[in-house]
Amino acid sequence: MIQVPTGVVPNMVTPMTNNGHPDLDGIYKLADFLINASVGGIWLLGSAGEDVHLAQDDRLIIANETAAAVNNRVPVIVGLGTSSFYDILNFVDKTDQEHIAGYHYLPFDMKIGESALIQYITKLADHAPKPLWLYHNVRRGHPITLTMAETLRDHPNIAGIKVGGYVLTELTRMMMLRRDDFEVSGAGGGQMYQMLCLGAKLHMTSDANCWPELFIKLQKLYDSGELKKALELQYRIITLGKALPRNDNGEYSAEEKYILSLRGICCEYVNPAYRILSETEKNKTRQALVEFGFEWV
Repeated sequence: MIQVPTGVVPNMVTPMTNNGHPDLDGIYKLADFLINASVGGIWLLGSAGEDVHLAQDDRLIIANETAAAVNNRVPVIVGLGTSSFYDILNFVDKTDQEHIAGYHYLPFDMKIGESALIQYITKLADHAPKPLWLYHNVRRGHPITLTMAETLRDHPNIAGIKVGGYVLTELTRMMMLRRDDFEVSGAGGGQMYQMLCLGAKLHMTSDANCWPELFIKLQKLYDSGELKKALELQYRIITLGKALPRNDNGEYSAEEKYILSLRGICCEYVNPAYRILSETEKNKTRQALVEFGFEWV
């Protein structure tokens, strides 16, 4: 039976030690924290997981240790990374497929044409031992266009697509591709309500690492028909996101891991290409969290 994530799906950050390698204790604590909060799946080794900066050996540790920590309690979808075709096959072969529900792929070659990319993704799907998810993130890699997604969704081993970005027209058109054998997920903490209104059955956001309970509450409010309260909570989440200081890493991994450190889940450390928050940024973060009303601060 194919495991498909539903509801709130965090783009899981990667807990690290001070030298930028995987922190196994942090991985297990974060996995338990998210699952105990009732998330519906985990998107692993994506942009928020700092995947583009991780060595293959570390990526294997993260994939296998997270899969073991989750232990099939929710579906885990693992990123294939930036590697070549045969390195991808080697990575997949060495992962714990018993505890992994699927893999996701973000194309990184910006010069490849659409027809060639469709052929390549088809080849990956043909060889993947578990369902393949498409990953559209134009700030990180090659776009998965509407035409490409419409073609690739007919592959029997392609399960869905995560659509990054904030253009509602594009998100709406992608959502129209959704069917029983092809899921479509939006991304970003600021637009879960909008995607639920479009018919989404799952939503992915890295913010859910820090406060999964807020997104779970939003989902429950929406599902129970309390749309005004759900929208008000969405506005509060957007306001909170705007109040938090952001550094120039290009991802919010440092911010989110600092917040998780305040919750006693993992350390604040990031890969060597990134930097942790400054003391000024940490003070502003704590102030924003206090003003929002988080008692754990």
